[in-house]
Amino acid sequence: MRARARRRGPRTAGPSLSGLSAGLAVLILAVALLLQHSTVGEVGRFVLFTCFGIALPGFALWRLIGGYGRNLVEDLAAGFAVGTAAQIIVYLASASVGLQAWSWAWAPVVLVIVVADRDVRARVRRPVDVPLRPLQAWLLAAATAIVVLVVYRRGPGQFLPAYTDPLRSYPDLAFQQALAASAKYDVPISTPWLGGEPMKYHSFFHQATAATAWATRVDLTDLIHSLTWLPLFLAGCGLVFALTTRFAPNAESGATWVGPLAVLIAGLGGAVQPLADQGLGAVSTAVAAYLSPTQNLGVVIALALCLLVVDLLRADRPRSRWVLVILLALVAAGAKSTILPLLGCGFAFAFLHLAMTRRSTRTALLGGALSFAIFLAALVVIFGGSTWGTEVKPFRTFVQLPPYSMLATADVPHSHLVSAVTTLLSWGLAASGTAFLGRPRRSWTEGRDPATVFLVGFCAGGLAGAVLTTQSGLSQMYFLLTAFPVVAVLACVGLANLVARLGDRRAVVLVGVAGLLGLVACAVARTASADLAGITGPWLWTGAGLMAVAVVVAVAWKLLRRPGSALVAFLAAGVAASMVGAALVPLQALVSDSASKLVFAQPRRGGATAAEAGAARWLRRNSDPGDLIATNAHCIIKRAGFCDSRHFWLAALSERTVLLEGWSYSNQANRIAVSTGSSPSLIPYWNPTELAANDAVFTAPSPEAVERLRKVGVRWLYADHRAGKVSAELREYVSLRHATRDVTIYEIT
Repeated sequence: MRARARRRGPRTAGPSLSGLSAGLAVLILAVALLLQHSTVGEVGRFVLFTCFGIALPGFALWRLIGGYGRNLVEDLAAGFAVGTAAQIIVYLASASVGLQAWSWAWAPVVLVIVVADRDVRARVRRPVDVPLRPLQAWLLAAATAIVVLVVYRRGPGQFLPAYTDPLRSYPDLAFQQALAASAKYDVPISTPWLGGEPMKYHSFFHQATAATAWATRVDLTDLIHSLTWLPLFLAGCGLVFALTTRFAPNAESGATWVGPLAVLIAGLGGAVQPLADQGLGAVSTAVAAYLSPTQNLGVVIALALCLLVVDLLRADRPRSRWVLVILLALVAAGAKSTILPLLGCGFAFAFLHLAMTRRSTRTALLGGALSFAIFLAALVVIFGGSTWGTEVKPFRTFVQLPPYSMLATADVPHSHLVSAVTTLLSWGLAASGTAFLGRPRRSWTEGRDPATVFLVGFCAGGLAGAVLTTQSGLSQMYFLLTAFPVVAVLACVGLANLVARLGDRRAVVLVGVAGLLGLVACAVARTASADLAGITGPWLWTGAGLMAVAVVVAVAWKLLRRPGSALVAFLAAGVAASMVGAALVPLQALVSDSASKLVFAQPRRGGATAAEAGAARWLRRNSDPGDLIATNAHCIIKRAGFCDSRHFWLAALSERTVLLEGWSYSNQANRIAVSTGSSPSLIPYWNPTELAANDAVFTAPSPEAVERLRKVGVRWLYADHRAGKVSAELREYVSLRHATRDVTIYEIT
């Protein structure tokens, strides 16, 4: 028996059949979710393009340029990020010369080179160095599936089908779709709901979506609302896992449970929620994965950058990896404006640490200079010097977060300070593992690991951006949302370091039991304190519950005569209970609408009816891309003295420029909002004469009114009867082209 084993030799590096089955299970789940709201043909074209137009060529570039081959999860997730970045760059170049419909052509070129060149093929197809073990693969699949199901339930599951019910919509998705429609035809993008004004915004997600639309011929509504969120989110989960395995103890085997736990915490954790009717600053990736597609893309790009920088800070080879850093940093500049400041902050921390320990600072200095240069260029070229309403107002965030309004209403003394302490305590408990990072391992450099310092700086930048600046609608929280996946990585690595002090391979049982009991304790505490006024009682219940879990688990650990000190067991159990317990409310959101309201956005009024949406699509089919539309619909919610001007869906669905639809989220609206301290969604239109001339055609038509619109290039009139009364005399001056229950479309001939 032993002789036969010696003749067989060790198993060659490569994924196991069980591990591949775990990946296949996630893939089947993903396709099943995509099919819920899209046709088989659309899903088929989208999946084929995602695989062969983005992921596989990106996978090849990741391995060729970066010299990677660690495991398939990492290579596929990072390859998807690289492929998406390459597609964006190619699309921007091809669209500038009118060839955007052919921007997909770079992918087959890469794949043909891989197939035709023997050396290239060997480097791309090389066996992986650290394959996932079966248990690790299934734990990762389970964690990913749980998070994906929560996002689906509180994303597509409650907002789709799109544009059918005016009482169940989310205006920001129509905003994203309108920008994607502009990206199909305009370089640079414009504000199609406001006469095509220049738009200074992080728009690279919209270019990527436009490229997908040209390549697959899938409608933008399906891409934005049903399809694009899922591969981006899955790639983000894979990159969280990959980054965690760079730091976890026993890194040679990938630390079986740490990576999957980091995926779960990054997806659903972030804030312990003791209050029954108030959410405390949810920052997990699940919160924005669906309703903020720019954030979804930004997280993927940020994590891929962190992965590359970690490896460069440790070894600075191969130097070709800098090519990938530059590519991803360029795309980060226009994918999400929060990424480069955090990247620069991370490099600054690493530089200071390396300088203080008298080691080479070349990599950190070069990376910091690169981040700063690209950020300055983006500030001028992409954002036009605009900050989109960002102001430096330290700790203003804690006035905008929910606890403050409750405290102020109850006349709690120093409400601002109490709100800040409450929120920071909630975040701190959910990331308590970071307190036990200790002295990072020394296997890459002498002394403290600069890669860990870089990630700490990245997270510190996210927290500082969130609490020291302010924007309307709490948009400054995107700094922390961008950093939180890295926070989750460091927290889980800290927990793993703490558990490793027990010196017992079965300590994973302690983490699992403490985590499950932490969920139970938080659930009991929320139920028992639901009727208590204020915040003191709920926090005492929650603290007592987590403390009880830590004591019970530590006592049980010692009664079972397991190694390690009781104090370490107590701390490990308390940290695990707090971190996993923070995922309670998002998990409850799977089945509870009341829990969902504390964490996830809810459907709102102001969407389009099926008839309105159908008329807008008719315009897209029967007009030219350069045609200009005028409409009387400007407000998604309108009453005396109140207009919510986030009316974007006509431009989104027609894919045409509208002379004056809404005016929210334009650069001018943001400038006015900053100067007046008001919401950019509620400010009145700044040119009332222009607005009156636009609406006069619908309410009091005349040859002169029609001629004014003709002179500015208007060809089509979209008369929305739900938006206001439309004069029957209008048809005397223009030609009727299409009519539905809610809309009549005229052409100015």
